[in-house]
Amino acid sequence: MPHIISGIITSFKYQGEFPNIVLVGNYHFIPIESKSTVNYSDQTLEPYEELTKEARKLLKELSFKGKCAYVETEYHGGQGIQLSEAWENGKKIIGPLYSFDHIDNPRIPEGVTLVENAINESLKSIGVYKHEGMDEFDSVRLGWYRSNEKVIEEYKKGSTES
Repeated sequence: MPHIISGIITSFKYQGEFPNIVLVGNYHFIPIESKSTVNYSDQTLEPYEELTKEARKLLKELSFKGKCAYVETEYHGGQGIQLSEAWENGKKIIGPLYSFDHIDNPRIPEGVTLVENAINESLKSIGVYKHEGMDEFDSVRLGWYRSNEKVIEEYKKGSTES
């Protein structure tokens, strides 16, 4: 089953206009997708597939309220990649980080730092602690969501119940 998500994780309670879900505690996930826009490849920032200038601007603005991370995954059957970066006070504090699993001869994008678990590293830098038997990714429940569409479904369900 594929796991393809992209978005911003805040270390504080997000109360903005964009669809979002609570992960755990005050950590929120704001899904970001540019592939659905016209000419998305012209709008994305290297080395990312989904991060646009507008999304980076939002990430930077949110980082003045607390630490934030941008994450992307694309996994199919255990094989895939992850990218991430973290921000605080309007400045990038880590990233872009890149990791891959079970890919022979991967194409490593220019300008990335190759690490073992890119998203976990960024989550640690924004204050996520891993729970017993889990890594940071699963500790904030990111593994529960296989796609941004599932995140949006949960958001819509929650907003109609309010």
